[in-house]
Amino acid sequence: MSEADRYMALPYTIEVARDERRRDAFHVARVVELEGCIAQGRTEAEARSELRDAQRLFIETMLDNGVPVPEPRSSRENARNVTPPVTRSSPSPA
Repeated sequence: MSEADRYMALPYTIEVARDERRRDAFHVARVVELEGCIAQGRTEAEARSELRDAQRLFIETMLDNGVPVPEPRSSRENARNVTPPVTRSSPSPA
């Protein structure tokens, strides 16, 4: 398993919102812990799929450039034995 695969298997927080500003409203998805990692799609499922591809490229680029990849919130909070806060989002699919 590559280092990128290890990060992709972690439970990152995904938020998906519908962008109503356009007539042909799109869904915009983002990985909360990876600032700037976003994607869009005509449906929520398409946005999540596109985000999965963007997330892999985002993580691989960080690793290639020696930039530390943030761990998911739940991993950091569980390591400190803190109860994670309630969020409106769901973990990324493995």
